[in-house]
Amino acid sequence: MPSTIMNHRKEVVKMLDRSLKRKMFISLALLAFSLFLFVFSTYAWFTGKFEDIINVEVGFVQVDLDLYFVDESDNRIEATEVEILPDVYKPGIYDVNIVSPAAFNYFDNLRVYLQVSSNVDTYFRVKIYEQLALTIVNYDESITELSILIDGYMPFNYQMKDLENNDVWYDNRVIDDYMYYMDPVIREGESTPMEIGMIISSGSLFEAYPVGYSLQLGFSVEAVQASNGPENVWGLTETPWGTSW
Repeated sequence: MPSTIMNHRKEVVKMLDRSLKRKMFISLALLAFSLFLFVFSTYAWFTGKFEDIINVEVGFVQVDLDLYFVDESDNRIEATEVEILPDVYKPGIYDVNIVSPAAFNYFDNLRVYLQVSSNVDTYFRVKIYEQLALTIVNYDESITELSILIDGYMPFNYQMKDLENNDVWYDNRVIDDYMYYMDPVIREGESTPMEIGMIISSGSLFEAYPVGYSLQLGFSVEAVQASNGPENVWGLTETPWGTSW
């Protein structure tokens, strides 16, 4: 009799053990499934958010200088940087001939445009570096270059007005050395910059310098977004010409 009871108890324990294992297996399966759903839904949510982020175009400002010379037929000739030594140049500093009207890089042949690629409204200003130089060939054929002070500014024919005779450039060089484009600008299309002329024609009163003189010319372009850019970046609470931005 006791043996029968013991066997019965063992069978009950085995049944309970199998039941517990089955319940544990089911619980683990449900837990794994729940974790899978959580990971999948989280991944999908973050992926959707990431796609929303990368599909939004970030606003940027970009204004590039386009400087070159033209020949008598108005064909473009690329400007060359000032050569210090053979194949060694001053980056961003261009050689302008002020002696010979026949030279391709003569003063009157210079053209300067700004290419606006910004996808937000942009203000920009330009600083112009003008260095007059006198080159002397010494008795031993070595060369000495002397910097010459310029009284005022070189007489480039800046296009201060547009075709409707509206002021578009403001010359503030006596105050802060900059020329400002007065209107906010933006590119014309995703791959089409807006072109703005600064020197688009020759002057008529330039007189050639004596042999040995040359002009070294450089430009610095600064662009900011129209919304709060001049105030926060340039520190200008109003325009140099006395209006609000």
